[in-house]
Amino acid sequence: MRVFIMGGSGLIGSAIVRNLLAHGHDVLALARNSNSVTQLEAAGAKTLWGDIADPAHWCSALPTVDAAIHAACDFTADMTAIDANLLDHLIPSLSRSGNRPRFIYTGGTWLYPDIGTRKIPDNENSAFDPVSGFEWMITGLNRILSEPDICGMVIHPGCVYGTDPSRNLGALSRNITEACGLRPLTIPGRPSICHTMVHTDDLADLYRLMLENGAPGQSYLGVAINGLSVGKIARKVAQYFGQWGWATLPVTTIIDPAQACYHFGSWANGLFRNQYMTSDRATNDLGWSPRHIDIDADLATISTRLRSEGKLMSADRIQSNNAANDH
Repeated sequence: MRVFIMGGSGLIGSAIVRNLLAHGHDVLALARNSNSVTQLEAAGAKTLWGDIADPAHWCSALPTVDAAIHAACDFTADMTAIDANLLDHLIPSLSRSGNRPRFIYTGGTWLYPDIGTRKIPDNENSAFDPVSGFEWMITGLNRILSEPDICGMVIHPGCVYGTDPSRNLGALSRNITEACGLRPLTIPGRPSICHTMVHTDDLADLYRLMLENGAPGQSYLGVAINGLSVGKIARKVAQYFGQWGWATLPVTTIIDPAQACYHFGSWANGLFRNQYMTSDRATNDLGWSPRHIDIDADLATISTRLRSEGKLMSADRIQSNNAANDH
């Protein structure tokens, strides 16, 4: 298929681009600057200059495609207006070919509630209870699912992480950066809070499988790891990375959500949600089979890659790689 992707140089999008190209699809990616163009074209994708915040300038140049993937988000307060305006221009542009292209919209598990004391995991039928500031995602996904001229579909990723230090470590980056800088590791709220997690390569598999085999109107949770607490993750990171500095790193707690939001933005409220979810629908419908289900093995991979450089990677370098590869 010829697939148009927005957010193709970000944590999720770059993995999707690599996956689609590896499986013989033709990828056209939106690129808002020369760094993105260089990265995307080096991977083998074609590029279209443009920014999701200004779709009027590039939607008219969008060629006929078989599918589109929306994986672009900057987590700012402007995303409500940006996303609505993007869909206002993009949907008519996609629809004009008359071939009802597939359109995968990216939501997130933070649209779902804290599991509290419930014993039953959430699934795609669970009611939404979005983290403040993410309501625009519900508006957007409902819109694309109801549009008659496109085949709308939705994927809700868990907390996404990677294992290639030259790119973006995602959900693991903060603690690893702290460990490499020999700083106390921070965790949000109670050490027992569990986040749903998924490796970026597994998530890319899910996007491709949905493009190839998914039914219009369907939504899927992209979660591969459940039940791993933030306290346990921090202790494991300290174990794998703290010893490099000849020190055992203490773990501290960010108790106040307001403090986390002050440092990271309002999206950080999601870090305080205790969640447990099942991806049985994706497994049963699409044959999705995540390979990254052992966080110890993935931390060992990151550690080995850093050690192969023959020196400790500095916290500044990890932060630089994350910023360069994250939209």
